[in-house]
Amino acid sequence: MDTVLAAFDLSPMGRRVADRAREVAEANGASLSLVHIGEAPDVELPDEMLERIRLYRHSKAENLLVWINSRAKCDVTLKVCRGNVGVELTKMSKKADLLVTGTSSVDAIRVGPRTTRLARKAHAPLLAVRRQSRTPYCRVIAAVDLSENSRESIHLARRLAPGAEVTAVVALPTHAEMLLSDAGVKAAALDKLRHERMLLLEENLAKFVTDWGDEVATRVVDGPPAEAVAEFARRRHADLVVASSRGAGGSSMVLMGSVAEAMLETAPSDVAIARTPGAFRRP
Repeated sequence: MDTVLAAFDLSPMGRRVADRAREVAEANGASLSLVHIGEAPDVELPDEMLERIRLYRHSKAENLLVWINSRAKCDVTLKVCRGNVGVELTKMSKKADLLVTGTSSVDAIRVGPRTTRLARKAHAPLLAVRRQSRTPYCRVIAAVDLSENSRESIHLARRLAPGAEVTAVVALPTHAEMLLSDAGVKAAALDKLRHERMLLLEENLAKFVTDWGDEVATRVVDGPPAEAVAEFARRRHADLVVASSRGAGGSSMVLMGSVAEAMLETAPSDVAIARTPGAFRRP
């Protein structure tokens, strides 16, 4: 990882984003690029007022740069520009190894439309910051579905949190048993089938993480992936959840396209989305 791009606004969330990005950059020996993109006001204003807004934004951004530099042990640069936040950051993400942004500047519990757009469109892995950065990530959940593409969740988890406790988690959905129940299969038979599927999934997950040895723990959780992983993260007091999604423009997604996006909403922690190559081909 060479370049971490941190997109911040002028809300308190902006400082959280910048500080977490600094921490990740330092852990990876990367440079940090802070960027603030000011969108044009949605009402027509005189040039004098527009200039005052521009100067205010530059002043606040410079103050943040001074604060980060007082803490940073990595190279830090600042860019302040105008434009559409989603469009500009999507372009900038082509030259970054990680894009860091906030979940929302209004409510950290929810995820704003800009972050959702970046989760779908950004070319670089995305780290959506929800919590205040008080310590490095300690407990990390890497959500996988046993596909080769979802291995990138574990790779990204270990890059974002060197030395952290990483647990690879796979969910066992319930829809098959629900269909069988509706078809008249007895509860005892369904319980036996569920138990057998759980044991097989645990065995396959253990094989899936063999390359990491004892550095990655495993856990199979019961239920829909996004909700089950989020509940496990709550119980473990995880401070980061990582999922995988195909690159921008991909027409198919690993566990993780819509599921990764859902985790942005359901996980109680920061969420990172790893990028894997897209399979999209024009007809």
